[in-house]
Amino acid sequence: MKLAFITGLLCVFVTASSADPAANELLSLGRMNEAVSVLSSRADAESLNELSRAYFAMEQWDQAVRYGERAVSLDPDNANYHLWLGREYGRKAADANPLAAAGLARKAKNEFERAVQLDPADVPARLDLAQYYTEAPAIMGGGLDKARDQAAQMQKYDPAQSHLILARVAGREKQYGEAEAQLRAAIQAAKNPADMWLHMAAFYRQRGRLDDMQSAVQSAVAESGKPAETYFDAGKELYLGSRNFSAARQYLQQYLSSGGLVESAPAFRAHYMIGQLNEKMGNNEAAVTEYEASLALASGFVPARKALSRVQ
Repeated sequence: MKLAFITGLLCVFVTASSADPAANELLSLGRMNEAVSVLSSRADAESLNELSRAYFAMEQWDQAVRYGERAVSLDPDNANYHLWLGREYGRKAADANPLAAAGLARKAKNEFERAVQLDPADVPARLDLAQYYTEAPAIMGGGLDKARDQAAQMQKYDPAQSHLILARVAGREKQYGEAEAQLRAAIQAAKNPADMWLHMAAFYRQRGRLDDMQSAVQSAVAESGKPAETYFDAGKELYLGSRNFSAARQYLQQYLSSGGLVESAPAFRAHYMIGQLNEKMGNNEAAVTEYEASLALASGFVPARKALSRVQ
């Protein structure tokens, strides 16, 4: 079986490391070809973790797991390494055959739980663990009561994320009014309301409420003090919702020119989405340019390579 709960793990938080600022900068800039070149000859745990993240960003799950496992084996008490390995197992599970997927998903759960055990204040780890509990079946260690427990514990670290967990639980129970109410509470409690507005946009998109989705995206972009990646996520939501392609393209372009690029919103993926939008708008020549820009940063990103072959 394909495990739907795994697919959300591409949109998780990124915890930065500091052992190698040059490598970190390459990851933040989305220059994965260079990151792989710099990191491949190194054997310390931090470099191996960063290398696994570069492959993760390019959706090369086998390589991501390989280097993530090596990082954890060298430093088994590092919560961040366990968190990333959990994500890597999870995404590999999504593309695996049913038998392999089940084993990989359990490994992902174990890594998330270990990350939280090592660092109870690690908000991204708790959020990923709660998402696993919300989406995974009980036979694989999931459970809504477990997710609610994570929400209760999250309150002392990040109340907005606690509401987000409860919104996901309510959605899983098809209590959509409660889910929306929890998302509104998350917006009110958030230090970065733009991020929570975008979670609200995703909720509306999944419910087929596309006008409300578009309004939530506009509310996110209108927030003062928002981080640059708000534009990336705003463009992504409109792209996924097949709404206002010109605005989606503009937001992604604003992100790329912002000077605030981050690892969780890779520049090569922004170029890829702009290419997709150009295709949908009937401009294949512009799409080729964007796919080539994506591959120039991340030659191992197969979706861009396939898209380029399609439109050339």
